[in-house]
This record gives sequence, structure tokens and C-alpha cells, in this order.
Amino acid sequence: MARGRKKVSTSSLDAQIEHQKAVMEKAKLKYEAEKEALADLIRLRNEMRKEELMAAVIKSEHSYEEIMAFIKGSSESEEE
Repeated sequence: MARGRKKVSTSSLDAQIEHQKAVMEKAKLKYEAEKEALADLIRLRNEMRKEELMAAVIKSEHSYEEIMAFIKGSSESEEE
């Protein structure tokens, strides 16, 4: 004899749906907070790298033009 599906009331399903919505909203808020924390860490890392790069440029014996040419991947020997 085949067994049928267990009868579930619509009010029970409505309660489960509301519970699941609440769970998803909480997860979404956590995700957004974690996403913002990651963005903050990336911004901090980029600021530190910028400061480090600027300090290296200032201490360098090379001119601004030489540094920019190097960064852009060109050199005087390529131009000849």
C-alpha cells in the first residue's frame, strides 16, 4: 500500500516560510557586514601600499620620468 504525503497545514507552512525569511534576512545582514569588513581591509591595504610606494619614490635616486617610464613598461632603449 502506497503511503501518501503527510498532511501539513497552511498555517504551519506560513510559519515555516516566515521563519525562513527571518533566517535569510539575518544571513543577508551578516553577509553585508562581512562584505564591508573586507572592503575596509582592502582599502587599508591599498592605502599602506600607496604610502610605501610614495616613500620609495621619494627615497629613489631616479627621476620621476624614469620611474614613470619603468612603471609604464617603456625604457629609453626601446625608443631607439
